[in-house]
Amino acid sequence: MAKKPMLATGKIVPDYRPLIRYLELANAEQRDKVLPKSSDIELVRTLLERGYETLEEVLNEIVQVVRGRFDPNLSCRAVKEVLNVELEEDEAVRYLSKLLAGWIIEMAEQLGAVRLKSLW
Repeated sequence: MAKKPMLATGKIVPDYRPLIRYLELANAEQRDKVLPKSSDIELVRTLLERGYETLEEVLNEIVQVVRGRFDPNLSCRAVKEVLNVELEEDEAVRYLSKLLAGWIIEMAEQLGAVRLKSLW
């Protein structure tokens, strides 16, 4: 069974290994910067209240909010180590940001803030 972060279900993100590797490589400050916050859960709810209807729309908005939390060099390293793929810094950050955004949405569902079945 694949390792998943706390409150992750795998409904949106089937493979958390690159994000988990990033968190393992990160120092405490970098890790704290990336880990989901209560404001992230609230953002999911707010986006839905504002009329965002598809998973892709919500994911893209969250990606824009969280992408600045990632260290570009560390992002490349984590992706390379897990997937054996070399990405440009921006691509690696975007990839990990999308994983984090998916985790945030899964957490929001687990915490009862949203229901995925009724949303998309």
